[in-house]
Amino acid sequence: MFWWIVLILVLILLTTLYFLFIYNSGISRCSSSEEIFDETQENNLNNSTKNKREGRNVFKSIYSNIMVKRSASLTSLPLLLRRRHSTVGTEFPKQVIRAAIKKFSVSSPRDALPKPPSEFFEPLENPQVPDRQKPLFYLKQNTKLLEFPSFCNIKEEDIQLMVFDTNEFIVKPGDADDSIYVVLEGSLAVYISPTQGKKSMVRRIGPSDCFFSPLSLLDIFMGKPSLLKTVSLKATLKTRLAKYSLVNFYNVFIENPDQSAWIRTIQIIATRLRHIVLTTLHQHLGLSEELVNKHSTSSTKKPLKQRGLSLRNYGGGLKPKLQRMSTEFENSNEEIKISVALTYFCEALNISESEGNILIKPYLRFLKLEENQTLYEEGSNDGASIGVVVSGLLKITQESAYSDMSTFGYEDKDSWCAYVNTRELVGGLQFLTDEPSFCTLRAACPSIVALIDKKDADLFIEKKPSLVFPIAYSVLQRLSSFVRAIDFALGWVLLDSGEALYRKNDFSDSVFVALSGRLRSVSEKIVIEEFGRGDVLGIVEVLQQNPRTTTVLAVRYSQLSKIPEGLLNFVKMQFPQVGFRLVRLLGRYYSGRVSSSSPLAIPDPMTQRNLHTIAIFPATFDVPLVAFTCELYHALSVTTKIIRLSSKFVVERLGVEAVMQRKADFRLMHWLNSQEDTYQLVIYECDYTATNWTRRCLSQADAIIVVACGDQKPPEKHFIDEHLKMNQDGIRSRKELVLLWRGADAVPKGTYEWLKGSWFSAHHHIHAPDRMFSWESKVEKNENEILNFYEHHVFPFTIDVHSDFARLGRLLSSNAVGLVLGGGGARGAAHVGLIKALHENGIPVDIVGGTSIGSLISGILATNPNNMENLEEKASKWFLGMSSFWNLLLDITWAFSARLTGYNFNKLLKNVFEFKSIEDLWLPYFCVTTDISNSEMRVHRNGQLWRYVRASMTLAVYLPPICDDEDGHYLLDGGYVNNLPADVMRTMGARTVIAIDVSSADEKDFHNYGDYLNGFYAQFHSLLNWQKDAMRILTAQEIQDRLSFVSSVRQLELVKKAPYCTYLRPPIDRFKTLDFPKFNIIQNAGYQYGCETLPELITKNNHLKTLINHGKFSVMRYSPNTFRKGSFTDLAAQISRIPSQHCKSLDDFSKYFEDEDNDDEEYFEHEEDDSDRGLSNEFILPDEDAILINATINARIITNNEEDFQ
Repeated sequence: MFWWIVLILVLILLTTLYFLFIYNSGISRCSSSEEIFDETQENNLNNSTKNKREGRNVFKSIYSNIMVKRSASLTSLPLLLRRRHSTVGTEFPKQVIRAAIKKFSVSSPRDALPKPPSEFFEPLENPQVPDRQKPLFYLKQNTKLLEFPSFCNIKEEDIQLMVFDTNEFIVKPGDADDSIYVVLEGSLAVYISPTQGKKSMVRRIGPSDCFFSPLSLLDIFMGKPSLLKTVSLKATLKTRLAKYSLVNFYNVFIENPDQSAWIRTIQIIATRLRHIVLTTLHQHLGLSEELVNKHSTSSTKKPLKQRGLSLRNYGGGLKPKLQRMSTEFENSNEEIKISVALTYFCEALNISESEGNILIKPYLRFLKLEENQTLYEEGSNDGASIGVVVSGLLKITQESAYSDMSTFGYEDKDSWCAYVNTRELVGGLQFLTDEPSFCTLRAACPSIVALIDKKDADLFIEKKPSLVFPIAYSVLQRLSSFVRAIDFALGWVLLDSGEALYRKNDFSDSVFVALSGRLRSVSEKIVIEEFGRGDVLGIVEVLQQNPRTTTVLAVRYSQLSKIPEGLLNFVKMQFPQVGFRLVRLLGRYYSGRVSSSSPLAIPDPMTQRNLHTIAIFPATFDVPLVAFTCELYHALSVTTKIIRLSSKFVVERLGVEAVMQRKADFRLMHWLNSQEDTYQLVIYECDYTATNWTRRCLSQADAIIVVACGDQKPPEKHFIDEHLKMNQDGIRSRKELVLLWRGADAVPKGTYEWLKGSWFSAHHHIHAPDRMFSWESKVEKNENEILNFYEHHVFPFTIDVHSDFARLGRLLSSNAVGLVLGGGGARGAAHVGLIKALHENGIPVDIVGGTSIGSLISGILATNPNNMENLEEKASKWFLGMSSFWNLLLDITWAFSARLTGYNFNKLLKNVFEFKSIEDLWLPYFCVTTDISNSEMRVHRNGQLWRYVRASMTLAVYLPPICDDEDGHYLLDGGYVNNLPADVMRTMGARTVIAIDVSSADEKDFHNYGDYLNGFYAQFHSLLNWQKDAMRILTAQEIQDRLSFVSSVRQLELVKKAPYCTYLRPPIDRFKTLDFPKFNIIQNAGYQYGCETLPELITKNNHLKTLINHGKFSVMRYSPNTFRKGSFTDLAAQISRIPSQHCKSLDDFSKYFEDEDNDDEEYFEHEEDDSDRGLSNEFILPDEDAILINATINARIITNNEEDFQ
């Protein structure tokens, strides 16, 4: 034992002498380069050299040289040391430190990459409006959404200014619904008074907001102004408001002969009804039958003697009667059929028969429907038309918002229905909005419908534009009075890019539903989250009644539905199932937050979550833009329903005017939004030049993909910023750079030059197939020729799952596969074997990252993702270098900060990576380090690769910390905070995360030594550790190490339980951290484990199974409306079954219209044998007075009053 100690001391002494000699030689070389020595210093240096040659004491020589160098260094810095009034006394140490920092500090080799612009985080300021202009300004602001004709101006003299005291009513039930009320100062409250129960406040109206239902305009235009039945408006404070009568619009409508100018306004009202009212109430609050008026909307109402059969006897008496009448009509000659259909159309559209002969008759066609045969399918846009029922009976049904709760015992499919009788129009809402059908319409019995296809209907609307008003009014009549009342409370919010939805610390009084566009939540110039179509904003703050915690601004043009807190409470009380729906929304919010966050992960809000639109923007004219879009389309179509839109395509569909005009056009915007509704992802292909179509693409995009050729240098004046300046408010969408590389042997380089000119949220490197450049030599590239080539030679074939375009498609569609490699020293060789097994099993890797040894292996993989031989070769060379005893010995130094200098360790990493930057890697890459300067975790995604891998592998005490080039912070091994950063990978947008853990197994079986411990006793027993029953007590170093990894161990347990993470741990516990010579053995252990485990993993993971099989399975093929429905588990539904109170059959149809009072204008006689049952609200068969009536059924629902709401 003694001789071992002596040998170690001798080695330490020799090593110290060696490094002192090297240091002395270095100083001598540095000294010889100085040119500012005076005579005395040169003599001292010569004397020192002479002494050295004469063989004097080496220590004295070294000391002399050091002192000479110090003197020379001080002399070389006259400006620093020879300051006025300075001395070499007490100032000497400070001056030496300053000089050393200035002379030897490592400066950053390059400038930092640009940061996001300020408008990325900051919303626009609200405009200041002078008091005298507020009435007119606010009225125009609240009505501009309807886009009234240019000749319909709001005149200031028509505005009435009114003042109301606190608790004074402005309007009450029974008052006319014919005005707009805009608050100038104070506050108003909207109340709804149901038939049973007290009135409820559903909305607060503050300054600049208004009380107005656009649906009331349809009543005004049809000359049938309605009365408020249950809605009232009251001042909660002393309020000054402006009142404007809707009759003014009607007067302009009557006076101006150009009624075609009002078509757009009617379309906007119908679109608002479809998106804001119906979509919000059905898809987000779960209401269905409550939205439909089950009364007959037939315009022909006259008292008839009841000779028909009751609906209760439908199965036994009415059904055969309806079938017989339908057969009689079908057997009638063609002239009678056309005459009946024409008569009904003329009644419904309020035109004469002579006009009908000209406008309608040429386009009529008949459709015979058997029982339960479908006319319009919910969610389908096929066969859009407008029609009238001429014989039989149709029923309206709708898929329940709770249909996905059948596993919890809730069955509600088609459990309710409303009926469409003869003489009633169908298809009006779909015709006006040109959107998929909101409900399903099918035959309740054999029926005949007269139809006019949409393209033909457009022709007669062009000839007589006023026909849109009765069509829109037919939609209005079909709405329940509940919807009419709710329309006063729901808000329609339209935001341009940069406008704030709400600001931090605002009062939380509403929930918002994003219907289109994209929004960003920010706080103190930090992006918290981004929201897309279908997302719910602000629900947590409303339910908790807390102020807004962040500011939300519009990234691009967005429209939202605003649901006030009072309205939520009111609807919950009226319909208890809505409460369950809110639980679902809240659950979706929290499930998304929990699955993508962790205590240590730095959230990356710029990931591609819920993207619906992507703009492809060419950096130069050399970019094969159409070919690139086709390649991306091919890659995305495997898992996503997608459409590509170019200026040429849109011109063919909508005309040149829609694309070329600068101002936003409702028709174009509505059509583009419809494409977003229909397709899961829309690709906007920009033009090469700054056209209006390019501007439209950039403003519509959730993300902008800038495509450039990597082998070219970026232009001096950065292209993207010039094009983005086309928008006055700036572009706030995220930007990503795609660099195309030609040739199989191309290696990315110079990426930093592209990134430094403008801010990009991400970048991608793509191997461009040669076919993309087939049209390079042509001056004018024919888009149709390129599309035809891809349709015949590319699209029919499956895409290679490992190709770069496939990877880009998965990244953009949030279907990426991430590989995370953990730290564990030599056990990291198992990573190599597992990666080989992943590749052999066809599992793609789209993003890679790791910690410690995992950062090294993932970095090698990212340099050449598909070359397993390169991965194994470079990893084995590095392991061989780490196995060298001499490399370790020559790196030993005085343990001031660490026991090793790190020189040889750095050299090994440089041999592997050379001086490659992270930006030049083929795969998106990150590594994790521990910032001991700020005591936080750091995630590195750009910079010099070897330096950050070195930092991620820097164990304290053994290696000195790496000084970060960007800020000079000290960086250590990332394993101290997050040894398996699967949570970081999740925040980068990976849908499936494969995490490989190679850390040492935690030892937990320790000896209980009591309340105190004698060190000599513990050391003695530790020497006996060869015995099986030896005590296991942690040493001071082991305790310190365990303290260092406490945070990482806790994080590892969270990763193991994460639902998004596939946790793999190969059997490598028998290997130690420094077993670097056992590379092949450890690698084979990982490979064998992967071959055994991965096939079962693929079978269980539907995502991986779908990707590997190129879309043969339907798991990833979402329907257009998938985003509107949550897929999470509703806990509330699991513990309770919502009672079904819906109409089960035609026999129960009448019970929904039991009378509330007897003040209706019309009364009907009822047969005496029904008197004991009260009002039966029966289905009536009219008298058969003529052939016309004999061939049809004037089906009417007899009611004695209205429903609870109006």
